[in-house]
Amino acid sequence: MKISAYKPNQTIVHSADWTALLSYSVPQVVVFHDNHARGKTVLVNSRRYSNTTSKHRNAFVRTLDENQYTMFPATPAEIQEATGLETQ
Repeated sequence: MKISAYKPNQTIVHSADWTALLSYSVPQVVVFHDNHARGKTVLVNSRRYSNTTSKHRNAFVRTLDENQYTMFPATPAEIQEATGLETQ
């Protein structure tokens, strides 16, 4: 697993199967890689946190090509189950 700073208060976590955007250490968007069973799938955290976190999440989602991915809203528990990343 590789962790890198993305923008202020935002982190990108890369694993072999997915890439996740964290805003204030809370997973907001998970993009599954082609080699994963859920390949070309994006989970978007459906829980409301704050205006800033919503902006982080929405800006990252806009960078993704909607024609290449299938996007699903997901609860924090579903994101935690799929990635192992702790959600609050």
